[in-house]
Amino acid sequence: MKPSMIGSRLKGLHKVPLTVPPRIQYLSLAIPSLDCDEIYAGRFDVDALARNEFFLINERHKVDLSCWNVPEASHLWNFNLHYFEFCIPLAARYALGGDREDLDQFKRVVLTWIATCKYPLGDAWHPYTISLRLVNWLICIDLFGDALAEDSIFMETVFESMYHQYRHLLVNQEKHLLANHFFENLKTIIICALMFGEDGVLSSVEREYIKQLDEQILPDGVHYERSMMYHKLILEGLLRVELAYRSVGKSAPKKVATKSKQMLDAMASIERGMGKTPFFNDAADGVAKECEPLIHACRNIYGYEPDCTKTAFPDSGFYKLYDDTAALVFFAGKPGPPYMLGHAHCDLLSFELSIAGEPTIVNSGTYAYQSELRPYFRSTAAHNTATVDGDEQMECWAEHRVARGVREVRVERATECCITASFRNYKGHLHRRTVILSDGSLSVEDRTDREDISLVQCFHQARPGLVRIVPVPGCVKRNSLVEASCLLGEIHSSSLVEVSRFGSVASNILYGP
Repeated sequence: MKPSMIGSRLKGLHKVPLTVPPRIQYLSLAIPSLDCDEIYAGRFDVDALARNEFFLINERHKVDLSCWNVPEASHLWNFNLHYFEFCIPLAARYALGGDREDLDQFKRVVLTWIATCKYPLGDAWHPYTISLRLVNWLICIDLFGDALAEDSIFMETVFESMYHQYRHLLVNQEKHLLANHFFENLKTIIICALMFGEDGVLSSVEREYIKQLDEQILPDGVHYERSMMYHKLILEGLLRVELAYRSVGKSAPKKVATKSKQMLDAMASIERGMGKTPFFNDAADGVAKECEPLIHACRNIYGYEPDCTKTAFPDSGFYKLYDDTAALVFFAGKPGPPYMLGHAHCDLLSFELSIAGEPTIVNSGTYAYQSELRPYFRSTAAHNTATVDGDEQMECWAEHRVARGVREVRVERATECCITASFRNYKGHLHRRTVILSDGSLSVEDRTDREDISLVQCFHQARPGLVRIVPVPGCVKRNSLVEASCLLGEIHSSSLVEVSRFGSVASNILYGP
């Protein structure tokens, strides 16, 4: 941890008094290509809100709105409850021709939350839930438009609550965590400072926001937590910030546009031909907005066209290989910022392979943040890499902790069809991998610097039968099949190839005719 993180953790919670907002300027934060997208709306069940049922992160629970808490649900599910993202599809449906019931439903749940969630108790007032909720409320207000603005009593109540939440967030930023949490805090404070006309706050937070842009968005355009899910969440946030500045007649710092373009190009290139969000570190589909709607949003807001031809991202460690309809993304970078590895997995030198846009060999993803399976999904075995003598790459503690980590991460060779990279795990054992994608075959060779040690390759197949894994003759000791439960209940077949001769193993993955 950075010293500043320790100091911030020791400070504890700061309370702020309830005061009347100085002035209010409506913001236009809605992005139709994102907020009105049918696939995005399908993540929620807006009709169930009338029954106080909430469908969030693939789980449905009935919520007692007298407490806004579901004890039997996970902490993450309860966090999502307080994000209020479920109201965006409701507002979008109204904007696209919905009826008065959608508007009344939004008012009901918002007013119930304000009346029930007393300051500053529980998840409702956590800085992260505030950061997401305030922006989601503003998106909804924009989508409902004049029909909502005409209710002056409701709007006065909502803006008073929003101002209180914003001022609480201002003095309780997550500087003890930094990374994406802190970035979300800064995004929301900037948006609210613009809305409430607090130029002094804006000036101060803007400087920190620009500093974090430089630190968190690497020169190759990838977010430094090396998760494409969080990468896309951060990119969406940059677009909302740009719109907030424009709403009040101001110009956003130029770096917002510059970093948006870099992130756009990185996202488009890394996801090109993959057919889904690549599962490296904490990543899953159905959380961030999809790649194509984000591309459309960048085009509408900035006029940007994505450059999807990039194949090397040396700062983050992602590399792309192509062969006819096959696309492969390979990870050979540091697992994340050393002071915050809460979203890191043991996935160094792992890869994902798609054929004609169909995911074929995939990492196992992120099953849950609070689950007895969490350690497995962060483990080396859950990814398309190899284990050395049964060791993990890193010591993963609890749900979001890492003790001893990897070192000496190096990319030794990178060409259009081949990459060789290596690292040492937390015990100091070397793992070197070479992958060659060419002529309908993917060759994978793993080596370690120690003799008489087992090296186990693992390949998780999204759709068994699309590829054939052929161990190279002469070094195979055992070849077997296992099954692993994956996100959203999918079952991924996993082929294991284990050898001990000279600590090396090689396999060919055949995907051609």
